[in-house]
Amino acid sequence: MISGKSFIKVFFGSFFIQSSWSFEKMQGLGFASAIAPAIKEIYGADERLKKGALKRHLAFYNAHPYMASPVLGAAINMEEKALRGDGPKEASSKFKSLVMGPYGAIGDAFFWGAVRPLASIAGVLAVVLWGMWGPLVFLALYNVFHLLMRWYGLKKGLVLGDGVVAFIKSLDLPRWAVRLKYLSAALLGVLCAATAVSVLPPSGNGAAKTALAIAASIAATVVSGYAFKKGATIQALASIVLIPLILYGIIFQT
Repeated sequence: MISGKSFIKVFFGSFFIQSSWSFEKMQGLGFASAIAPAIKEIYGADERLKKGALKRHLAFYNAHPYMASPVLGAAINMEEKALRGDGPKEASSKFKSLVMGPYGAIGDAFFWGAVRPLASIAGVLAVVLWGMWGPLVFLALYNVFHLLMRWYGLKKGLVLGDGVVAFIKSLDLPRWAVRLKYLSAALLGVLCAATAVSVLPPSGNGAAKTALAIAASIAATVVSGYAFKKGATIQALASIVLIPLILYGIIFQT
């Protein structure tokens, strides 16, 4: 098992896995750079083995960047086994090629398709309710998901090796993506209600404002939930709600 110092270096290196792209290797250079501290520790002073391992990890790699951590951990585990003679040197490369496609699809659907819209809607709702705290709400909600995947995915990969596939499967991210999208639809309803209350004149009747807020919330939630169930994306629904709010702010609040 690599040292804590190397673990931290690999962890932070995973943030830069997309810093160098190429048409030939895609994220290959970024992956090799991220795993390099662990490779150097595993093979020590043997320059031949270090160069061979780094060359293996310069191969083509392209998946969702947040899903790279469990792959990094598993690859390190396999490199350690190869050094002990418990597995072939090519095991880590084969593992990467097998999982990068599915992990790219899973990561895109969960992080881009579900978490990002949810955090965006929550951030806008926070702006309506608390003003400038909105961006902080967005950043906190969005980052907690991918930071947990980066940290615990790397740790699980180090311990489990190719068994990390079962761990990722147990998280059931596709199902959680659907749940988060329905939560986003509900938040759109709350956003509509909060906006309806905020744009009414202060002198408006309190009971009328409350009734309007409840009606707007229920209507928006039902409509957005039904539209999502019929195939509309959360991004499209959010745009339908957010673009008029942005235009309203530009025209009437400036």
